[in-house]
Amino acid sequence: MLLIFVLHDTPKAAAELPFIVPPRRELNRLRTAQIETNKGSIFIELYPEEAPLHVANLKYRADKGLFRNTAFHKFSPGYVIQGGGSPAASKPQRYALSAEFNSHRHERGTIGMARVEDVINPERLSDASQFYILLMDAPHMDGKYTAFGKVIRGFSVLDKLRKGDTITEVRVFVR
Repeated sequence: MLLIFVLHDTPKAAAELPFIVPPRRELNRLRTAQIETNKGSIFIELYPEEAPLHVANLKYRADKGLFRNTAFHKFSPGYVIQGGGSPAASKPQRYALSAEFNSHRHERGTIGMARVEDVINPERLSDASQFYILLMDAPHMDGKYTAFGKVIRGFSVLDKLRKGDTITEVRVFVR
C-alpha cells in the first residue's frame, strides 16, 4: 500500500492515494497528454519511468474530470503559469504526492506539480491538484520540483495563456 502525506490539516497526516498505481508495464503506456484550454490545445510528452506517481495522478484526475473547467490561477509573465486546481479545493480532492525528482531539466515547456515552500513542506511533497508549465528555463527548480512531462506542441497556445484562462479538459493517452 502506498502512503502519501496530506497538505491540509497537518502536513504529517498520512492518507492513502485515491487511485491505484498501475503496474510498470501499463504505466509506461501513458506517454502523452493533451491540455485543452479556452485558447487552444497543448500536447505533452509524459515521463512515466521517472515520475510514475505524478503521471498516474494526472491520468486519475483527468479521467475523473477534476481539471475540467478549472482556471489558471497563477501567472508570472515570462516565467510560469499554474492551474489545475484551486488552493481552496475540497478536502476529498486534496492530497499530496511524494517527490519524484529526476534528471529532466526545468526548461521552457516543462510541466510539473506545484508545491509549497520548504519551510512549510520540508518533504517537498507535490500538491496533486495543481500543475505548472514553465514559460522559460528555470534551472533553480532542478532537483526541487518534480518534472513529469514537457510541451511538445502548442507553444503558441502556451504563450497566450494568462491568469483566469480555463482548462476545459485534460486527456491522458494510452498507447
